[in-house]
Amino acid sequence: MLRQRLDNLSERQRLISENIANASTPGYRARDIDTSGFERMLATSGGGGLQMARTSAMHMPAGGGSASAQVVTRDDSETTIDGNSVVLEEQMARAAETRMAFETGIALYQKGLELVRLAARAPGR
Repeated sequence: MLRQRLDNLSERQRLISENIANASTPGYRARDIDTSGFERMLATSGGGGLQMARTSAMHMPAGGGSASAQVVTRDDSETTIDGNSVVLEEQMARAAETRMAFETGIALYQKGLELVRLAARAPGR
């Protein structure tokens, strides 16, 4: 699930970069990631909507969710006379928000790796 989230954040950052690069292109409409599918998966994960993959009969039952996000056209607060809907300030705010979410995801991933390493070094293994 974390890898999926990081992939979605990477895609969002790419789209934000494209939006900024096309800030003066006539008719260009800002694009973003629709993360409603991912948010629904998170909301249902507490109720059993997200489970580990089962590779042995001794493992938890199989399940899982799909967190694929789709690219959507999301106009910013203003549209210029030439039809461009990119507002640089809003795009920069989205980029900062995405960066913070990505850094949080990376920190969680690193903590998970530390726990695996700690378990591997545990006596009696």
